[in-house]
Amino acid sequence: MSAAPTLAGAAPEIDLAQLVKRYGRKHALEGVDLQLTGAQLVGVVGPDGAGKTTLLRAIAGLLEVEAQRANVLGFDLRGDVRALKAQVGYVPQLFALNRELSVIENLRFTGKLHRIATAVFERRAEELLARTALAPFADRPTGALSGGMKQKLAVANALLPEPALLVLDECTAGVDVVARAEIAALLAARRGETLVLLSTSYLDEAASCDRLVYLDAGRVLATGTPAELRAQVRVELYRAWAAAPRAIAAAARALPYVVAVRTSGRYARVEVAAERSPGAARVIADLAALAGVRVVELRPLDMETTLLALARSGARA
Repeated sequence: MSAAPTLAGAAPEIDLAQLVKRYGRKHALEGVDLQLTGAQLVGVVGPDGAGKTTLLRAIAGLLEVEAQRANVLGFDLRGDVRALKAQVGYVPQLFALNRELSVIENLRFTGKLHRIATAVFERRAEELLARTALAPFADRPTGALSGGMKQKLAVANALLPEPALLVLDECTAGVDVVARAEIAALLAARRGETLVLLSTSYLDEAASCDRLVYLDAGRVLATGTPAELRAQVRVELYRAWAAAPRAIAAAARALPYVVAVRTSGRYARVEVAAERSPGAARVIADLAALAGVRVVELRPLDMETTLLALARSGARA
């Protein structure tokens, strides 16, 4: 039986305790604990197969789950979630709108499903089409849109009923840079009044979120703002510039305090375990002594280093 829905104007909430989703013998979610309160943009990140899609589908009320507690917007996911779905906008990985309908016809269909008054629909649709630069294509068949335009329409369609919770599963994967920026602007405009969950593999999108949820092997391993997650990672990041960065990377791996090395352009990214570090001066001297190194610099932790460090800790766990 579902709990009472959230009152008008109340902060949207997600409250999960030991949420489990099984597919036969396989556990896609292995006891997820997660609490989110208030309008914000939350990034769900983690390696492939971590359970991100399953978690988002469960939160959207699309899966049967087991849990000690599973409340979304005041509804129990273990009960009747039909009323919850009316308050959730969901954009799946694969485009799911009717390809034979035009852009405006797809929006109008969604408007009728949600019983949006005609005048309200016209205002919202006009604004969303303008924000997504889809207004000139309102009468174009959806199947004739480019990939980026389809995704912008999918996000606009999910936003049309002004949901309390917006769930987007890798909605910008494979989308061109311009379309990604337009989708990001749409989400930025809503993050102050809607709880937005966005699974993403893009580092810049993760870094721009108010809060991140790091998922691995069906469990939430870390949550917090991007700055809080960086503070949890006990790693020092160095760049060693050279004409042959691959050779530098291979040599740097032999240093006893180095935990990871990757090349990027004309430099090697060298990660040092903070608990084994001999100090920045010594590390810089050791890296500078490698044949072919021109410049060594200590860098602040970025999102790439943070997420990869969390992935290593998850693998050890």
